[in-house]
Amino acid sequence: MKPIIGITMTTSDGKYCINSPYVKSVIDAGGIPFCIPFGVEKDVRQVIDSIDGLLLTGGVDIHPHYFQEEPHPKLGEVMLERDKVEIALAHAALNHKLPVFAICRGIQLLNVALGGTLYQDINAQYEAEPLLHKQNALRHELAHFIEISNGTRLHNILGKDRIAVNSLHHQAVKDVPALFQISARASDGIIEAMELNDYPFCIAVQWHPEEMAAKGEEHSSKLFKAFVEACLEQGVT
Repeated sequence: MKPIIGITMTTSDGKYCINSPYVKSVIDAGGIPFCIPFGVEKDVRQVIDSIDGLLLTGGVDIHPHYFQEEPHPKLGEVMLERDKVEIALAHAALNHKLPVFAICRGIQLLNVALGGTLYQDINAQYEAEPLLHKQNALRHELAHFIEISNGTRLHNILGKDRIAVNSLHHQAVKDVPALFQISARASDGIIEAMELNDYPFCIAVQWHPEEMAAKGEEHSSKLFKAFVEACLEQGVT
C-alpha cells in the first residue's frame, strides 16, 4: 500500500488550485496525493486520521496578526482562510506524530503555528544585507547556496554540507521556537531549513524542492523520497 499524502492548496479566481510539481513529486516518490481544501478546520482530526503525512505548500504571505504584529507596508497578499486551516492542520498533524514536510510558505506557517515570528519582508526588515531571495529565473533553476548543519536529519538525507537551491520568497523565518533545530542557512544568515527535535519526521525548507524534484534533481528527489518513506512507515504502524 502506498502512503496517502495530504497536500494543502490555495485559491485563485474562486477555484482551488495547486502547482502540479507538488503532485508529481509526491507521485514520483511513491505517494498518493490527497488535496485538502479550506474550511475543514473543525474536522482536522478526521482529515489527519485519513492521511499518512502532511505537505504544507508554498503560496501567499502569512497574516502578521498570527504573530502579534501589525502589517508592514511591504506585506504581500494574505489569505486568512488558508492560514486558519493550515495552522489547525499543522497542530493536528504534530499532535498525531504525523510526518510533516513544509515548503516555503510552509516553513513560515509551521514556525508561526508553534509560536515563532517572521520577517514580513526581508529587504525591508532584515538586519544584514540579504541575498536575492526572489530569483529572476525559472522556478526550477538554482539561485544561491545553503550551508547544512552536520548531524541534522537534513544532512543525513542529503549527505552534503552545502547545496544550491532555488529561491522564491520575500518573507522568512525570524524568531524560532526552542522546539526546532535550525538545519540550514543561506550565506546572509537567513534560515533556509529547520526540523523538529525528538520527532519522527518534520522537515521545513524555505526553497522549492518540488520544482526541482519534478525535473529529476537529485537532492530534491531525495527529500521527497525520505518524506514519503516516513509516511509509509506511519501508515504501517
